[in-house]
Amino acid sequence: MEIKNNYKIWTFILIFLSWSSFFLGFYLDENSAGAGTYKGDWVFLWPNLQIFLDNEISVAINHENFLTNRPPLLYILHKLFNPFVENEISYRKSVFIISLAAPIVFYLCLKQKFKNQDNLLLFLIASTILLSPYYRTSSYWGLEENYGLISLLLAFLFLNFFLENNERNYYKIYFQLFFCIFFSSVCIYFDQKLLIVPIICFFTIIKSRKKIEFKIFSIVLYFINYLTHFWKMKLIIEEVYL
Repeated sequence: MEIKNNYKIWTFILIFLSWSSFFLGFYLDENSAGAGTYKGDWVFLWPNLQIFLDNEISVAINHENFLTNRPPLLYILHKLFNPFVENEISYRKSVFIISLAAPIVFYLCLKQKFKNQDNLLLFLIASTILLSPYYRTSSYWGLEENYGLISLLLAFLFLNFFLENNERNYYKIYFQLFFCIFFSSVCIYFDQKLLIVPIICFFTIIKSRKKIEFKIFSIVLYFINYLTHFWKMKLIIEEVYL
């Protein structure tokens, strides 16, 4: 009993330290990965965001001063849904709060796969993401990387929901499948390097023992997303080189 209590105490302490260090890092303007501070990648991100806030989306995407090596989805979402973009500090705070979603979704993913494991231990493992210098700096300085990771975790969360669902409620299954496809596809629009995510999800769905109508549904949605992505990339290439 004493060993079990000591285990819980130390687990609580480690969780508390990981989360408190994450909040402390934001307060101290930490730049552990080297891309932060107002002299880092911020000099590109903040002007990009202003371009979208000051112009129509179609104009902003093709703006001559819009400089990024990633798709513009992040800026579009902030323009449409983030009410805290009026100044630098409030924007950074909003991205910091959004970044708290990753360890929570990661915990849900772990809980799916390890149902019989201790919840406290799983939450401790999920909290380790808050110790990543890469993730911390992106959270503190409003950078672009964390959104792709959150989308990746959500995609696998809904994929596992879909694979484990043996109910006859087709609406619920289609709901889970749709969000798996949605979040795995969105990954590409946050970061092209995450192309592997929809590929993994697609072949996992196709190889599963689910009914053929679910697989056809997946093929159609992924094909629509492919056409959309191909069309957008074509427009970008034409804008740059023609």
